[in-house]
Amino acid sequence: MGFRIPSLFSSGRALAMTSRAAVLATHVAPTLRQPSDRPRRDAAAPSGVAGIVVVGSCFLDYVGYVDRMPKVGETIHSKDFAKGFGGKGANQAVMAARLGGHVSMVAALGSDGDGDDYVRNFQQNGVSTSHVKRLAGSSSGLAMILVDVNTAQNQIVICPNAAAKQTTSLHFGVGTPTEIEAVFPERSTSILVTQNEIPLATTLAALEIACSRNVYTIFNTAPAPSAADVEQIRPHLRFVSCLCPNEHEASLLSGVKVTDAASSRLAVNKLREWGFTGDAVITLGEQGAYVSLGPDGWQRGIKNVKPRPPTTGATEAAFDVPGRKVTAVDTTGAGDSFVGSMAYFLSQGDAMRDACEKANYCAADSVTKRGTQSSYPSRHELPVAFF
Repeated sequence: MGFRIPSLFSSGRALAMTSRAAVLATHVAPTLRQPSDRPRRDAAAPSGVAGIVVVGSCFLDYVGYVDRMPKVGETIHSKDFAKGFGGKGANQAVMAARLGGHVSMVAALGSDGDGDDYVRNFQQNGVSTSHVKRLAGSSSGLAMILVDVNTAQNQIVICPNAAAKQTTSLHFGVGTPTEIEAVFPERSTSILVTQNEIPLATTLAALEIACSRNVYTIFNTAPAPSAADVEQIRPHLRFVSCLCPNEHEASLLSGVKVTDAASSRLAVNKLREWGFTGDAVITLGEQGAYVSLGPDGWQRGIKNVKPRPPTTGATEAAFDVPGRKVTAVDTTGAGDSFVGSMAYFLSQGDAMRDACEKANYCAADSVTKRGTQSSYPSRHELPVAFF
């Protein structure tokens, strides 16, 4: 297919900190909880069925719950501790699978016990691990997280380990048709989901490959890209069907300071000037999200997906998804819940507005509980009307 693997980029991001998650808060309906029924299956999509491929990271989360964040040089006691499963790519894959999606994870884990635990976690949640590489002599990625129990805000330090070794050659070989078909099966891959938590060259290669196969590509630009990353990303926006940054990331990508829907529109216009023709979903924290549909995004259709009629009637070219407040307990991973949910609902044929509003609901549900993936709802815990 004429694809050339870009130069390998093997260095990883050693430190990422955030004072809050890019969460879209909304009401959580009462009395929806039912016993969870987690699928235990290999979730690779059958031929002709919409499948989601996630290329991204896996981290073991070590979470300390504190009354306040420590000052520089200060040691404080935690109120509680939990170990869980995280990493932006894995979080998004698990969220989509819990809703019933056919999800394949493309990632790397170490040869340690944490890696063994993570593979079991994927299997228990119905995520295919056929393309999860185990790297001999490497440790699995780790995330050290502090959560303020009074504000539900967090600070995160990641140590990528195996995730930093996710090169293009590791996952896609030299780009032969056979190698690419193995990762992105032509008759079942409908959506690709990527983030900015593994080597950027690998993410950009995945977007280019999937775009060449008419796959709907989602690029969630978190953690925030550096100035050097932005220079690499901009020429590759032509391979992105849906760009999904928060307000800070949108500011970095566009050069326009984004604080609300009006400035989001200006940022998208700037990206359009540079040739971006896909959809833009800019998350705005408590304000919700701003969505702009492009000619080469959702409106073109998604392969293997039969569109459902929009519940709100005609689909606008741009619209706001309002945020609503909930009592937050832990915001860790809420943005990933939104992205994974959005990908799932799009794979089921939902219009973009419907997919974003449902994803908003899932993200808000997740912040009412502790943990990352452990806080994500399954389809049995959500309104039947969603499905």
